[in-house]
Amino acid sequence: MLKFLSGILIWFNLFSDVFCQTSEFRDEPLYTDLKIALEHPERVKRLALNRKKIKRIPKEVFTFPNLWELDLSKNKIASLPPEISKLKKLRILNLERNNLEALPKELCDLQKLEVLNLRKNALYQLPDCLTDLSQLNYFIVSSNPIFKLPKNINGMVQLIEFDARSTDIHPDAIKSMQQALPASRILWDSDCNCGPNH
Repeated sequence: MLKFLSGILIWFNLFSDVFCQTSEFRDEPLYTDLKIALEHPERVKRLALNRKKIKRIPKEVFTFPNLWELDLSKNKIASLPPEISKLKKLRILNLERNNLEALPKELCDLQKLEVLNLRKNALYQLPDCLTDLSQLNYFIVSSNPIFKLPKNINGMVQLIEFDARSTDIHPDAIKSMQQALPASRILWDSDCNCGPNH
């Protein structure tokens, strides 16, 4: 229970940090109904379609040219289509608790992305090109069977927090990352027993 509450607190603080950096986020409405959002697509900057039991991202989502935040958490999404690259202004992408096993290289086109939450999926590895996301501050991959980190992840000096708890990432890889990124907060379970590397 304490671990659960700790995770909630970290997630709350994470979004507080992001939202407080700009008054724009505080002033923008959060759309939770796709039909309503489609009435004025150019106005939509924050969209939450979490807990909708969807298996794929509705194609209409990619028609919002000014989208900053997209919450697709707690669904049954198994893959991301290449069209994800159309969301050029996206800053926050929440894909927590889905069924993702792999990520498309088009995700790396989201050059304004600041927060990427992939917690509790079925990911074994991540595209190497994710390290090209130079604005990415919060990178959450916890509770995935990940055993391989992207190449050059030790060069992501802009990272504020990297959450790799409950993964199968080798301790040596985490130690190397901690040494290379001393200013970043690296979260990891040293006693994790989640896969063949432990």
